[in-house]
Amino acid sequence: MSSTSEPPQASLPRTPFLRLHTDEGDSRHATWLELFFDLVFVFSMAELAHLLYEHPDWKGLVSFVVLFIPVWWLWIDFSYYADQFDVERGGYRLTFFGVMFGIVVTALTIPEALGEGSANFVAAYATLRLVIIALYLQAWRLVPQSRELTARYATSFSVAFFLWVLSIAVPAPARFWLWAIALFIEISNGPITYLTIRNVPAQQSHMDERFGLFVIIVLGEAIIAVASGVSDTAWQWRNVLTATAGFITAISLWWMYFEQADETVINQALRGGRKALLSSYVYGYSHVLAFMGIVATGVGIQFAIEAASGEVFNLPMRAALCGGVAVFLTGVTALQWATPHSLPKRVIWMRSLLTAFALCLIPLSGLLSPLPTIGLLAVSLVSINKFDGISITKR
Repeated sequence: MSSTSEPPQASLPRTPFLRLHTDEGDSRHATWLELFFDLVFVFSMAELAHLLYEHPDWKGLVSFVVLFIPVWWLWIDFSYYADQFDVERGGYRLTFFGVMFGIVVTALTIPEALGEGSANFVAAYATLRLVIIALYLQAWRLVPQSRELTARYATSFSVAFFLWVLSIAVPAPARFWLWAIALFIEISNGPITYLTIRNVPAQQSHMDERFGLFVIIVLGEAIIAVASGVSDTAWQWRNVLTATAGFITAISLWWMYFEQADETVINQALRGGRKALLSSYVYGYSHVLAFMGIVATGVGIQFAIEAASGEVFNLPMRAALCGGVAVFLTGVTALQWATPHSLPKRVIWMRSLLTAFALCLIPLSGLLSPLPTIGLLAVSLVSINKFDGISITKR
């Protein structure tokens, strides 16, 4: 036997691999890196909420909606890439740390993103878009079975990236139209690609869990809004009761989402046909309405708590509260309808009626003080959750 032995080879960073489905019992959960990544978006959500809070008018409400979509899309894109490929080793983990820093920088540009600082927002956003393009090109090179998919993603994202960069040199309002076109290309790429490629690569997804974790993040913003609203008041009984109703409202939103949560939607869609894939995109994209509605509702609750002691509670503020609930109801109903178990028709009808009621409260709540307004919303949400539970159990 030789007295010397060949030294072991240094372990090389693992290349990303498409996560293959193995068996029905196989499951994945969010990694520590993914949880850390999601927490960075707490700052983005806080900046969006602060934007709405600091501008309680129609312009502020529109700005909140317009900027929420690209921020949400950043989370979707990087989360789904991590759902497809291994980013836990070597340079990929470092890349995601860099992305997290870029997200913080992007969040810092939000307050002036539709004004004098729009070029700064585009520069930060486009840089992150360039990173996702590079990641898909790397996956195309290293993962042969995903080349048709990754080539589509890299191509469409590159076209959108060009429009984002071009918008820096274009004055408003044409600049914002270029943003809209670029976002449309990015957001529509997924369903078009998955519905038209010849072979859908097999993978074991856990995006359903990631959606749920992000719901927790935005609900955290709503709870912070309740606490902030009370801390800025003299703890008068009207403020305390309004805050209590706001807390019940936040709990009701959590209850409605998680009582019917389904962690099999994406995996069943990947193994199903085109109809299942299309339903999964309704499911996935409807989450933006749920997320947006929760954040807007949280800010609206803070407005209501502060207004309970005599502060102004104008129409845009009421729209943030009541409209936020309506937007959440629309999103959560659409995404739960698109799951394999769907929703009974009577549940959809009752939620639609509650959505209409919340929208009607926007002008009518001018005749009411903040406490009965949010009280009506809280009681209605508790009642609809009770109705949902009975109806779904009996189906």
